[in-house]
Amino acid sequence: MRTHWNGELRVDHIGREVAVCGWVHRRRDHGEHLAFVDLRDRTGIVQCVVDGAAELRSEYVVRITGTIRRRPDGTDNPALATGEIEVGDCTVEVLAAAEAPPFPVDERADAVDENVRLRHRYLDLRRERMQRNLSVRATVNSAIRSAMERQGFTEVETPMLMPSTPEGAREFLVPSRQRPGSFYALPQSPQLFKQLLMVGGTERYYQIARCLRDEDLRADRQYEFMQLDAEASFVGQDDVLAFISEAVMDAAEAVTGERPPPIERMTWHEALD
Repeated sequence: MRTHWNGELRVDHIGREVAVCGWVHRRRDHGEHLAFVDLRDRTGIVQCVVDGAAELRSEYVVRITGTIRRRPDGTDNPALATGEIEVGDCTVEVLAAAEAPPFPVDERADAVDENVRLRHRYLDLRRERMQRNLSVRATVNSAIRSAMERQGFTEVETPMLMPSTPEGAREFLVPSRQRPGSFYALPQSPQLFKQLLMVGGTERYYQIARCLRDEDLRADRQYEFMQLDAEASFVGQDDVLAFISEAVMDAAEAVTGERPPPIERMTWHEALD
């Protein structure tokens, strides 16, 4: 359906026929027979020159075919990675029409009440900021996995339904259909399972674990959160610090492109002074 991502088109593609897909980000009419459409996908925006009679509005889902050409002199947009080129001689296929969105799907949405954005979460997720957050999260998780596996750890996904084992927080309970009056608990942490893995000879285990705790919500505490959970046999304190430091530095490098300096170590007393 598409030949290229919108955000990857450059002057090197001039003269090529392409097919791009995405959402109409903005439309600017220039007379009766000409319109400029900024087409957005998760990689960026590319400008398309279309027939002014085309029925296109904000957030329409479309497929556009055309030829890459350089923008006219003086019309480059340095704010866009694709700002030197545009898609001309376009043919537009509307894949899904859209009603007027309740808020703009761009930087102006930052000023929109959060409850409104969450009510229309599918729109909020289309914003560049939200897509970037998801991409960074995936990059961090991938780097952590690579770092842990390079250090000999095995990823094991532990069960989400377990017997109730009250710890420091209240548990979320799930009723059993087959045993009325009995309940499963959602894990506050994989603690019991990773101890079983150590006794069972796995030696080095990790997972990016989902934990659930029925606590009062705070700015820094949610019902559900993710954590790097790891356990190792036959290691000391320095080994554990090295394992986790390596994963953290790899994740930082994957996101920023630069290797951070080694994480400083200090004693408890030094931290308090």
